[in-house]
Amino acid sequence: MKIKMYPAENGDAFLICSSDTNILIDGGYAKTFDKHIKQDLDNLASKGNILDLVIVTHIDADHIGGIIRLLLLNESKILSKVISIKKVWHNSLRSLSLPNSSEISQESLEILKSFIRRGHPKNLIAETEQVEEISARQGSTLATLINKGRYCWNEKHGLKNICVEENSYTSLPNGSIKVITPTKLRLQELLHSWKKELKRYGLTESVTSNTIVDDAFELSLEHRQEENTKLPELTSSGQNIKLEDIYSPDESKTNGSSIATIIELDGVRVLMLADAWAEDIIVELNAMKAQGDNLEFDAIKISHHGSIHNTSPELLKLIDAPAFFISTNGSGNHNHPDLEPLCAIVDREANFMRTIYFNYSTSASRKLKNYQTTTGATFTVVENATNWINIKKD
Repeated sequence: MKIKMYPAENGDAFLICSSDTNILIDGGYAKTFDKHIKQDLDNLASKGNILDLVIVTHIDADHIGGIIRLLLLNESKILSKVISIKKVWHNSLRSLSLPNSSEISQESLEILKSFIRRGHPKNLIAETEQVEEISARQGSTLATLINKGRYCWNEKHGLKNICVEENSYTSLPNGSIKVITPTKLRLQELLHSWKKELKRYGLTESVTSNTIVDDAFELSLEHRQEENTKLPELTSSGQNIKLEDIYSPDESKTNGSSIATIIELDGVRVLMLADAWAEDIIVELNAMKAQGDNLEFDAIKISHHGSIHNTSPELLKLIDAPAFFISTNGSGNHNHPDLEPLCAIVDREANFMRTIYFNYSTSASRKLKNYQTTTGATFTVVENATNWINIKKD
């Protein structure tokens, strides 16, 4: 198995390839796709390969812009102008609620259209397009593009949730994928939070899935600001601060809806945690552990760009790997990654050396390079790790 972690600024974009399987997980921003992802997909397509699965982990501008760009250029499942896509996983309003058969009042329609007129966040769109152009273009949301392109969506027509309760193990050409988050509860909490947002704008009638409502749902989530605030970096100040003393759980309903997975290809197992909540990951992993499953992986993509709100001490007691991936350039309001969870990862005793891969050089990565572990455990830091990385069975 080989993994490429793209330079997606403060976002995520990963391509995982094995002998017979190719999986794209998130796409960063539109320019991430144009500058980096497209050439790899062109190369795969030129050799007769396909994308077996595209996973959109959750609706967040720093994860979906490149996927929107891919689907715009690909046009449809039949045309596949970039590459053939077998399946797409994406939880939208279409999968979270029943289709809307009743007519929406004109007043409610105007409120929903106000979300749509705002369009995508500016940093999500392609550099070659103007904000007004892509905002005005009909059908530029992810859900609409998947539906119009007639892709196999969430195993059906986008009406099924991708969640723990409905997706145990899904077979792949030379392996499998297991969903470990979200739960149905987290998806319903996301839907409920959006309905509360609509009420604040004056929309009080019940609305369920149709094209206008679906687009409004997605575009409003793209503009959401994360609920958590950045904590001051304490480890670097010379104080001996432990992760368990300052960890606080993520409260973002959008992050709580993330699709986190265990992917096994050619006998190699990787844990891809998206922006998922640590507490939800722990519940599912403990259930696996009780069944005798091994929770040591060959590689782990850390949740939410190394945020202190998504890697808990309890989670680190369960999982380990010789390779860890942290995707962010440190920009944005939160300046990810946080140094404290990174130190906690490498401080644990192990009979192997850990390699921590960053797709950029950040303040935290540079400080981690000079960090001395409390246990004597060995590790190495690799910055600007945006080329293919071979992952072998440990």
